[in-house]
Amino acid sequence: MQFKPTLVVATTVSLLLGLTAAVVSQDEVPEVGSVAYSTGIAGEPSEVVDPTQLPAPDGELQLRGLQLIDIPVRFTDSRLSGLLTISSNGAGRTFADGHARLEPRTYRIDNDDGSWTGSGERILAVSVRAPRPLINHESMVLLGDGAYDGLVAYVFIELANAAPELEAVVLDIEMASLPEPVPAEKDRDLTTPRSPAIDLYAEAVPSLE
Repeated sequence: MQFKPTLVVATTVSLLLGLTAAVVSQDEVPEVGSVAYSTGIAGEPSEVVDPTQLPAPDGELQLRGLQLIDIPVRFTDSRLSGLLTISSNGAGRTFADGHARLEPRTYRIDNDDGSWTGSGERILAVSVRAPRPLINHESMVLLGDGAYDGLVAYVFIELANAAPELEAVVLDIEMASLPEPVPAEKDRDLTTPRSPAIDLYAEAVPSLE
């Protein structure tokens, strides 16, 4: 199976944005003090800027500059509804049994009352032996501006299922800084941990090998 660069944009748009059949309840703004969970749908972008493709001799493909501009999005939490623009770079590789791609992304949602900006990533891994992607989702953390100043939104898009799912939570918090990595301990036991839960999971999930 060959990784086809020409399918990068088509796959991204069709999987991320083919949500128009979903049903969204009436727009609402959650009460202060409530958990502001919402679901959403998205339409087609008004413009797509194709990425520059940089293939490497070892089969790796680097992608630079993909843009999906002015995607209409509507959430049950109306604060997140508006026009979404995505900028994306990526790196992918074709394997004997499929392909994988990782895309760091920036996001912006604009509406009449303010905007949301932030970053995240999309990951895709496909096996020719599986009917659906092994993993295909993206997540983003957005900081509010204008009427949404001081708010943080976490948006998750699950694309591996037959019907893509778009979910979000808006939090009235100040975003924390990243912690420092925990330093490695010398002379520690690095053998694979065993537990009843891990053993049961290994038995229940069939290997693709």
